Amino acid sequence: MVTRWEDIAGHDKVTAMLCNMLASGRMPHALLFEGPAGIGKLLAARTLAAAILCGGRDKPCGECPSCRLVGQGTHPDLVELAADGASLKIDQIRALQHEAALAPYFGSGRVFLVEEAERLTVQAANSLLKILEEPPAGSVFILTASSRHAMLPTVVSRCRVFPFRPLAPEALARLLAARGADGARAAMAARLSGGRVGEALALLAEGGLALRDAALTVVAALPAGGASLVWAQGAALDKLAAPELAAFLRHLRQVLRDLLVVVSGREELALNSDVAGELRRAAAAWDARRLDEALRVVRDAGRALEGNANTRLTLEAMLIHLLEAAREGTRDADRRRYSV
Repeated sequence: MVTRWEDIAGHDKVTAMLCNMLASGRMPHALLFEGPAGIGKLLAARTLAAAILCGGRDKPCGECPSCRLVGQGTHPDLVELAADGASLKIDQIRALQHEAALAPYFGSGRVFLVEEAERLTVQAANSLLKILEEPPAGSVFILTASSRHAMLPTVVSRCRVFPFRPLAPEALARLLAARGADGARAAMAARLSGGRVGEALALLAEGGLALRDAALTVVAALPAGGASLVWAQGAALDKLAAPELAAFLRHLRQVLRDLLVVVSGREELALNSDVAGELRRAAAAWDARRLDEALRVVRDAGRALEGNANTRLTLEAMLIHLLEAAREGTRDADRRRYSV
């Protein structure tokens, strides 16, 4: 099913600009949609692709043969390219270059969608640059990336950049409530998502908080945990796909951050407001200094994994450091309790 422009929430200015360019026939040959994961840029990119290829009047109409093919993921004039493992490789760009040299199957143009363009290797980026410098007639290239600064500057310079910004938590909560979410859950999802519409909707979906709950379980088990916790959790986390592992680490940081605001006497600032009781119980075993240390440990692990460090070893080292911080925090808390 093809998404319509009105279904893209929170990015009215960007979608209005794209619609105006479509109507005026002044579509750039290369566009870069920039913003954090879950912000809605990929949804907008696919909607734009459908609109460019649409044969109806209101583009995308969702009903013409072209829109139906896009909705089924089988349109021969829409080529999507995603990372092969950790990166977008030069062989993938060479295959895209071959596709770009072919005539359109329908209409007069083709659309090439490159997801997570910041993952392009240097060789792949330089190969893509050559295509963008001399694009085939009627071709439109849509790139998505978390940040233009993570990309080759010469590639960015060939694109019209469209930033996708997070919404203010209050505005996102109102949007989610308008879509039928309970007010308290909408507020919680808006805070946890960092203002990203797609991420908030995913959190509100069935099972959307499973990784958050797993992170809370790990934190709650740390003070009384031992080596078995490290090996069991390390093995379980190692089985997660890269996006799921990144989401788990984000939730782990958020839970630790919430414990920090609880021990600081600012519980009203907790992001995970729906599990306030669990946060209070877990916070009793920590102090602010150890929580600061734990947050640093998780941040360092995330950066190491982004740098392609060994996943299992990095996770086990992180858990060992968290275990040590939790034990020290428990001993400090006990000393304070008995000294009163």
